Parts: sequence; structure tokens; C-alpha cells
Amino acid sequence: MGWTKITREDLYEGSDSPFISITEKHFRFNTLFVRLASLDSSYRVTIFEDEQNRRLGFEFHKEKRGDSRALSSRKDGYGGLFCSNQGIVPKRSWLSAVARQSSKNRRFTPKKDGNRWCIQLCPAFEIKKARESEDWSSKDVGIYRYLRENGEIVYIGRGPIKARLQSPERKDWDFDAIEYSIVLNPDDQVKWEDYWIERFKADHNGKRPFYNMVSGSGKHRELQA
Repeated sequence: MGWTKITREDLYEGSDSPFISITEKHFRFNTLFVRLASLDSSYRVTIFEDEQNRRLGFEFHKEKRGDSRALSSRKDGYGGLFCSNQGIVPKRSWLSAVARQSSKNRRFTPKKDGNRWCIQLCPAFEIKKARESEDWSSKDVGIYRYLRENGEIVYIGRGPIKARLQSPERKDWDFDAIEYSIVLNPDDQVKWEDYWIERFKADHNGKRPFYNMVSGSGKHRELQA
């Protein structure tokens, strides 16, 4: 009998790569990123935002700028550094929605852009309304998901949110609320719909949300069993 590799069930995408993560209280910089960027706790960080494109930029320096934040060593056994995000994440719904996701959905690979390290965030369904709400606009387009009262996600989709909701074939669908993010670019809608369907499948042993009859918009669509 030949050798068979023993796979790690606790391994998630990005765990062996440099990343920056967002929690409800901190920005965290893992050990591999700290090494890549040659950082230590003597550095400070100034943070920039590009809300329209859902990006954050981090400029590390040793100057005591008034708008900068101190880096601190982590004491939870995981190494790396962190800084407070007080006044940033809690006040921005597009960031706080990311911070509430499971740990593997709030870790992002940084890329160097000039003197900043930048991360591309995902739209994270920061707007929530009841299914019966009358506060819908035909201009609202993007990605969305349907949830039952117990929090179960039963559908992930993209496009004009009001029109999709009012389509006759969905009249008898069983769900109570809609969470969505405004995404204007159609190509980005496709990208992020696929992203969240794949994340759902990864968390549910390959299964798709109940009403998703196809797996995103990929080339190899499969009918739901």
C-alpha cells in the first residue's frame, strides 16, 4: 500500500498565508504578514478607506501622527500584531458587517500599493429588511440572500433586488428577511454571488442554499440534488 497524505480538517483558506483580519474591535495582522512587511510593535499605522470599492489601506510608519494608531503584540497565542479599530468599524456598516462574519470570511490577503498595504473586502449583506417591507427601491441592485426567521440562509442571488423579490415564481418561497449589499457593476455582482455561494458550500459540506438551483454563475453549473 502506498503513501496517503493526511489532510488537515482544521485548515482553512489563507491560514498559511499573510493576511489582515477585521474583528468588531481590532484590525489584526498575522505573523506571516508582520514578517512580510517587517513590522514590530514600535510601528504605528494610518488607515485609509475607499468605500465605493470596499477597500482599506494601511500605511505603517514610526511617526507619531495624530490620526495614526499604535500596534500591539497579540497575547492570545497566535502571534502577530493588532490595533484598535474604535471609531472606524462600528461606524461603517460595510465594515461592521464583515466583522460579524465567521473568522475565515473576515481575513483578507494584503497587496502592496505604493507605501500602503491594501485589502479588498467583500460585500457582506450589511442592509437587512423584512420580506414584507414596503421600503424597496427599484434602483437597489447588487447581491442578496433570503433568510428564514431562525437565520437559515435559503437563497443567494444577484441583480435588481425588488424585481427579483416580486417575481411570481418566488411568491410561495419560505423566507422572512432579506439581507443585501448594493453592488452596481454587473461583473462584480457575478463575482460576489459566486464568492458567497462557494463560502456557503464550504460551510455546509458542499450543499447549496435550499432555493439555489445552480451553483453561482460558473461554467460548470450543477443542478441541486
